[in-house]
This record gives sequence, C-alpha cells and structure tokens, in this order.
Amino acid sequence: MRQITKEIQITIDGSPQGFRLTKPDAFSGVEILRLLLRLQDQWGGEKWNKGTVSDVPCSAGTDVTVPAVTASPSILDLITSLSADELRSVMTSCLNHVSVLLPAGPNPVMAGSEWGYPELKHDTVSCMKLVLEEIAWALEGFFGGGGPNAPPADATMSP
Repeated sequence: MRQITKEIQITIDGSPQGFRLTKPDAFSGVEILRLLLRLQDQWGGEKWNKGTVSDVPCSAGTDVTVPAVTASPSILDLITSLSADELRSVMTSCLNHVSVLLPAGPNPVMAGSEWGYPELKHDTVSCMKLVLEEIAWALEGFFGGGGPNAPPADATMSP
C-alpha cells in the first residue's frame, strides 16, 4: 500500500510544531512536475539530483534546512522563476495538502484559498518550509534517482 501521509516537525517561535503532509492528487502532482520540468528546460536540461536546500538565510538570522529535490537548478530557483500568480497557485496547492497537528486533532493549514490555520498567515519562513517539504514529498520516488527523463522509481520498462 502506498504511503500518502507523512508527519514532520518544524520549529515555530522556538517550539516544535507537528504537521501532516498528504501526497497531492495526481492532477496537482503533475502540475508541480510540469513546473519542475519547465525549470529544467530553462536551465538547458541539466541533470536533476536528490539533495538538500540548506543554509537558506532567514530574516530572523537563523538558517533553514529543508529536504528537497535539488540540482543545478534548485527548488528555490523554481520558486524565483514563477510568476506571482503561479507562485500563489503552487503555495496554495501545497498548503492545501498540509495539516497542523493540534491537541484537538489535525487542522488544515489552508482550505481552498482561505487560511484554515491563520497563525501561519504572516509566517513566511514556516510556510516556505512547508511548501518545500510538500514539493519534495509530492515528487519523492518519481525520479527514481535518474532525473526527470527517467521512469518513476516503481515503473517497469519492457525491453
């Protein structure tokens, strides 16, 4: 059975907070993949590798280490290449697949275009961490270590 949820913790205001990531539906996943492939094309088809986005400076003077699918063009390059509308769409789509784990139970971070967990509305760093985590989670295993031109990790190929 395919695992479609993953629980993570990020630190918010010095305290760890739990979140549940959910794999996006196929249409949302393909949209994220389409944007990644577009970025790869903009960078001249350079090979993608698994890695991390690390030591991203934050305004608070801390560093953010976010596991992600990276390469010569990184996830951060993808984000900077998006138009404002595309970025809003990707962030909304990703945050719609994230729930904050509260004592009363999971609560969606976003519900459609509205904030389900308004505490994050003005927390850019935490939202970006969650978006990057969701992108990496959404596409985990898709590239199978061979880049976007390789078959998915669990795909079988006939000779």
